[in-house]
Amino acid sequence: MKTFLSVLLLVGVALSAHAQTVPTGFTDDLVAGSLDVPCAIEFAPGGRLLLAEQLSGKVRLLVNGALSATDPVFTVPGIVAGGEQGLLGLALDPQFPARPYLYTHQTDGSQGVRISRWRLSGDLTSSTDGHLTVDPASRFDLVRSAPNAATNHNGGTVQFGPGGYLFVSLGEDATPCAAQDTSTLRGKILRLAVDGLPDGPGVALRSQVAPAGNPFRASPDSNAWLVYANGLRNPFRFQVDMVAQTLVIGDVGQNVYEELDLIDAAGLTSGIRLDGGALAGANFGWPWFEGTTAYDACPGPVVPFAPPIHVLDRSSMASASIISAGAYRSSTPDTTIWPVEYHGDLFFSEYYTGNLGRLAFQGDHWAIAPAVAGQPSASWWGTGYRAASDWRVGPDGSLYYCRQFTGAFRNTGVVRRIRWTGGAPVVVPPTPPMRVSSYPAPARGSATIVCDFGLRVNPLLRVLDVRGRTVRTMPVPGRRSSSVAWDGKDDAGRTLPSGVYWVQLEAEGATASSRIALLQ
Repeated sequence: MKTFLSVLLLVGVALSAHAQTVPTGFTDDLVAGSLDVPCAIEFAPGGRLLLAEQLSGKVRLLVNGALSATDPVFTVPGIVAGGEQGLLGLALDPQFPARPYLYTHQTDGSQGVRISRWRLSGDLTSSTDGHLTVDPASRFDLVRSAPNAATNHNGGTVQFGPGGYLFVSLGEDATPCAAQDTSTLRGKILRLAVDGLPDGPGVALRSQVAPAGNPFRASPDSNAWLVYANGLRNPFRFQVDMVAQTLVIGDVGQNVYEELDLIDAAGLTSGIRLDGGALAGANFGWPWFEGTTAYDACPGPVVPFAPPIHVLDRSSMASASIISAGAYRSSTPDTTIWPVEYHGDLFFSEYYTGNLGRLAFQGDHWAIAPAVAGQPSASWWGTGYRAASDWRVGPDGSLYYCRQFTGAFRNTGVVRRIRWTGGAPVVVPPTPPMRVSSYPAPARGSATIVCDFGLRVNPLLRVLDVRGRTVRTMPVPGRRSSSVAWDGKDDAGRTLPSGVYWVQLEAEGATASSRIALLQ
């Protein structure tokens, strides 16, 4: 985001006059108001909603749309606020409440950007009044002292993805070429392993939180061990799509383009994603490129970069900041879910104009989805979302968001939701199981692998040796089913020795496997 407090103060008075406009069949509802610059939201069991207030450093809890009787849950100590700084993100452990941890992303007055873990107590299972509390003495820092020399470009998201790994976004701290240097935690997406950390307070070593499969784990620099992707300017807000196993990243631009980036979140470092997503270790190009246009030079040669899946031309805007709203997904078996044609579409908003966009995958690329009835314009699915800073699909199938303020700057923030009210939508029938097989048996030098994956998207085929190591990764073309020829070689083109191998088909979190006996 830009250095934005002064800009927000100028536009804040006018915000309340701009009501939200959404297509026919949808309603925008108030969930809670009078919040103090809410910045990020996270759902807890029982439909409770945790929210982070950027400037106060408070973590607050909504229970049935009202603030918990224990308010706030706690206040993160040591917050430095101003510019784009403050309490910027929060996440619950994916094994909550068995692991009753809350994770936060904040700028600290003495330690730069910190990623911290805190132990929650109270009504963890939402069986009584739903309240939660935190003991500030339980702090365990996963990352301490990531650079924070500037008051802007801090990143701001912590979210869990596939495999239980914690993903973190960090801006380039107004030091553009640092985004290209994997030895500094600027302009990066990090992937951290947290499930092996001890309980109680402390500070993690890099070796404790760096997964073995991270793309730069072999680097001599321990900062690089944490890096999952680089070349980002300020990825303030990303969302996780657990079905497609991707991160949907909103990277704020400089002068011409805001961009939406897509990256595989399952750790793939080879192969091709059919949805255009980059692979682990991707470089998104900043500052060599803004969007897909050459921008500035850094020491060393220009590196190959992963292009965005969508760019927003902001050259005519006084200020712009793209906010990822992620993929719409819902498995809620009732009439509150959105119609099936929305499932898997990507949404994003622009902080200053308040426009809300929708992307659909069309053929082989992402594009603005065709307009629907009641949509405010051909380009924008919704309007009136100025100062929206985070989005999340709720347990009721609605799309929730927090808006930092709606009038005067302080204490006018809200949480709202976009709800389907157009009648019972068509419910997607259960997806059939996946199947994979091969012939001939045994395979003499090569094999044909038959894949049946239903309507799942982005199927991927792996060949594993008997020790479970991936030796070959191959995309699977087509829809529903396909046949893939395997030449008995690994990803480097080397002929594999005779033996038993396993072929594994993966798509949308589901897997199927089969054994291959290879004779050379």
